[in-house]
Amino acid sequence: MRKNTLLLASSAVIILAALACASQTSAATDSFNVSGTLLDDYIRPGGETTLVLDLQNSTPSKIYYIDLSFSTGQGITVTPSEYSIDNIASMTSQSVALKISASENAPAGTIYFEITAKYRVGGYNEKENELTVWIPIVVRSAPFLKVEGVEYDVSPIEPGSDVTISFDVRNYGDGLAKDLIVSLDQTAGFFNTDLSEKYVGNVPVSGSSTISFNLAINQDLSIGSYTIPIMLSYKDEARKETFSGTEYAGIKVYGNINLITTLDSQDDVASGKGGEMEIKIANAGTMEVQFLQLNVLETSVLEDVIPSSIYIGSLKSDDYDTERIAFKVSENIPSGTYPISLQLVYKDPFGKEFTESKTIDLKVLPVGGLGNGFELPLWQIALIVAAAVLIVCYALRKRRK
Repeated sequence: MRKNTLLLASSAVIILAALACASQTSAATDSFNVSGTLLDDYIRPGGETTLVLDLQNSTPSKIYYIDLSFSTGQGITVTPSEYSIDNIASMTSQSVALKISASENAPAGTIYFEITAKYRVGGYNEKENELTVWIPIVVRSAPFLKVEGVEYDVSPIEPGSDVTISFDVRNYGDGLAKDLIVSLDQTAGFFNTDLSEKYVGNVPVSGSSTISFNLAINQDLSIGSYTIPIMLSYKDEARKETFSGTEYAGIKVYGNINLITTLDSQDDVASGKGGEMEIKIANAGTMEVQFLQLNVLETSVLEDVIPSSIYIGSLKSDDYDTERIAFKVSENIPSGTYPISLQLVYKDPFGKEFTESKTIDLKVLPVGGLGNGFELPLWQIALIVAAAVLIVCYALRKRRK
């Protein structure tokens, strides 16, 4: 009796041990895992990233017929749409790369990408197993702000001007911009502003906000082109990421141009007679003129004007230029004073072209007012006078003897 009891107890222990071993083998046989890693922390609407799947076979047997299928939604697509592997050896792993794309309308948030793996452990004819895993994909919209439509309320802007600059900040991104702060960098030193920065708030997708600052231009600033740095700081919709950037607004600081044109001198002329005149052009403004050209316009009073067009070039502030022009008074022109039309064509330092009309008064004498039309130079007259004096002195001396 005691021997039979002992035998039964021993049999029970052996059976339990066998069952335990069978349970462990079954668990090991079914140990197949799928995990995934995204190369980017998030994907933007209209963007793409790569998902790397790691297929791990932790069983002592080869795994066959691994078929992967994917379930997507909410604007997420995967390429390829399905994937198959013939087998994976025991205690090894295999990687699969998938392209994950988000449509332009993909909503922001976390989307779970479903992966279903069907496989057979130990042989082609074994029963099919199925494993489903979910991998989170974060879709995050990002704002992108640009400055455009810069305007000034004063034109032209000169040193010492008080001017208001206005501009739009437009959101060209695919996400709401939150807590926008706009500031102007004054370190260049050519202007001062009443406020160092302005809090704007939110800028929606495809929307814009108009911002303005009051500027005081430096009184001692030189004429020229300058840039105003506009600094932007804002956050995404979730306030998890901060963006910053600098845009630039161009500003032109002008002086004034005041060209004074006068007839500096002229020869005495009459109808049908020729001569020369000297024209003086003075820049009484505060800005240099460039590519200056003087044109003598056609008139019935003059003919044979040489040259009728003169290129002068640059004329700085508080400087002048004189040009001599030969001409002939037309026949049958009565004596009197006649306006002669001139044209000045030039550009400012910024390349803008200007055309100005000027007038000088030319005096025409009567034909008889010119005498015989022959004039001796002063040095010849001096020689004649000296010779006459010597002759008189010589005659007086002879008479005394």
